[in-house]
Amino acid sequence: MNNRTAVWSTVCCMGLFGVIAQAAWAQVYPSRPIRMVVPYTAGGGVDIVARILAPRMSEILGQQVIVENRTGATGIIAAEYVAKSAADGHTLLVATTSMLTVQPTARQDLPYNPAKDFRPVTMLVFQPFLLIAGSAFPANTVKELLSLAQARPGGLSYASFGNGSPPHLGTELLKLATGIDMVHVPYKGGAPALPDMIGGRLSAMFIDMPPVMQHIKAGRLKVLGVSTPERTALMPDVPTVAETVPNFGFSAWFGVVAPAGTSTQVIAKLSTAIDHVLATPEVKEQLAGIGCDAAGKGPDDFSALIVSETEKWKKVIKAIGLKLE
Repeated sequence: MNNRTAVWSTVCCMGLFGVIAQAAWAQVYPSRPIRMVVPYTAGGGVDIVARILAPRMSEILGQQVIVENRTGATGIIAAEYVAKSAADGHTLLVATTSMLTVQPTARQDLPYNPAKDFRPVTMLVFQPFLLIAGSAFPANTVKELLSLAQARPGGLSYASFGNGSPPHLGTELLKLATGIDMVHVPYKGGAPALPDMIGGRLSAMFIDMPPVMQHIKAGRLKVLGVSTPERTALMPDVPTVAETVPNFGFSAWFGVVAPAGTSTQVIAKLSTAIDHVLATPEVKEQLAGIGCDAAGKGPDDFSALIVSETEKWKKVIKAIGLKLE
């Protein structure tokens, strides 16, 4: 055996041992409790989703899944922490649309790179937004809203949860798609904007379902459309904005990512467990109760979504010159 053959044999053996070691590790994984890091405070939507899933994941994986809240800097603190954690599948991040697709474009000082520092595990939920208006607002449909906005450039206003939030970027996406001009009025969340929506001081707003359902039922607010490309099972009778504006669509979504370097076998084991939980009728019902559609579908679909969403929001962010600090 010459030296080249010996070296090649050694490399092959090392590669084989690596594959065997990874497979063995996947069989014993998890070997201790799993921490699922949530970047926001307890009681919020991301936290509630994580706490619905955690005990059921524990049953499947045979180890306790602990929800850990690490708040601050719009999710950056939690993301950086998980990115620097051991890539062994025992520390996971529940990441949002903004953290994975908006902030990488709109911020210059981000201490993590979603494409390099994380491996997608699976989607958790989609959160549709309702396009609402006050009961006295003259438009009752998306088409009527657009006609009104086109007739009065800059004469209508829209509320959002703040710069860079899904309702802000979603409405800017609608403006780019239709050529309308509406004035942005940012609030610190959806709830603070509702009195002005109900009082007719704002024209329209994209907002998630839970805060507004009581006002819709009471006739104080009305729904013009839903933001998702297809009608949501949560409100199947509400038409989509896309039925008036072709190819329009957006939502907030949450998904699980692991540190880069986490093995494919561990990612597969995690995604299988989470997707199984998301498919159960009880969990679907619980998620629907907080205005979310269960997603799942595994790492490949989640990776593709992150790429496509990054490109979509990058165009909007550059068009409006958004810079987050």
